[in-house]
Amino acid sequence: MPYKQGKKWRAVVTIQGRRYQKLFPTKREAQLWEARERKRLLERTRTVYLLDAGTKYLDYSKARHTPKTYSEKRKAIRDLIKHTGDIPIESITADMILPMLLPKSTKNLFNRTRKELHAFFEFCRRNYSLTKNPVADIGRLPVERKPQPVPTEEEIVRLLVAAGRQDRNLLIAFITTGGRRSEIFRWTWTEDINFEKRIVRLGSRKTRSGEMRYRWVPMNDALYDALMDQWKTRLPYSDYVFQNKDPRHPRYGDRFTTRRRFMRSLCKRAGIEKDLGFHSLRRFFASILADKHKESLPVIQKLLGHASMLTTEKYVYNIFQDIKKAVDKIEIKIPHEIPQNESRDEVR
Repeated sequence: MPYKQGKKWRAVVTIQGRRYQKLFPTKREAQLWEARERKRLLERTRTVYLLDAGTKYLDYSKARHTPKTYSEKRKAIRDLIKHTGDIPIESITADMILPMLLPKSTKNLFNRTRKELHAFFEFCRRNYSLTKNPVADIGRLPVERKPQPVPTEEEIVRLLVAAGRQDRNLLIAFITTGGRRSEIFRWTWTEDINFEKRIVRLGSRKTRSGEMRYRWVPMNDALYDALMDQWKTRLPYSDYVFQNKDPRHPRYGDRFTTRRRFMRSLCKRAGIEKDLGFHSLRRFFASILADKHKESLPVIQKLLGHASMLTTEKYVYNIFQDIKKAVDKIEIKIPHEIPQNESRDEVR
């Protein structure tokens, strides 16, 4: 029960020998806090089983994450329950989880599953009586990062020439904004395009809170012309900027979601052997700003929508490393001796 202390009321809750207390201006507020806190602490101290915890975590994930991320988390938790059974989360150890991870087909799959389970047990640690995350004792497997190709300006021109009308406008949107695939495919005329102020809005859920975070990017002349062309040729009953205009497709008039084969087939038509994707266009945008136009990292960070400067630094560094690896492959054989009939200046 609350008791008076000076002009305030002190609420006290004791659970398993631990004392929780807080001051309130009125007795009624102190009583309400005691009831809520006692219920919350009792919920945390009861035995929680893996199936219950996994169900609540997936409900939380479904409301916060993208469908693809939710699907990956669901598979990781299902595999864990299948491997260990429905046991108390406190009894799960790293030695129980590791045999489930080791048979994974690739190191990348091992690391992705480990990451999802680590996030799940962090959720349990915050919301239940779990004292330690068992996945923290399992290290990531070393993976050699594949160099992600960055298209040259000449290859960008070839892509634009090979693309159809709407696809060319789509490429221009990627090249001039540095947007992610989901950000540009999500564009609507009413909320994201402002011809008067010549700006476009990009939004991403890649934040710690999982909430949508928006940024406005300037619209240059090339993007203005491309979007104006999209506006003139739009389907009148759809608000999406880039619409599926194939009447045979079940998503006719709806927005694109992935277009997995688009860049591969376009590169084939353009005669480009590199395995380019939509993210390659984002890397091209960053490389042009950093290398050719010498823009500062804070500017690139804002345009790319990175929450941390460290991500931008790593992003730009990786681009330069990939370019360096490509250049290192170029071998030039230099003769050890200069022919006598040629002067040194001529050879130079």
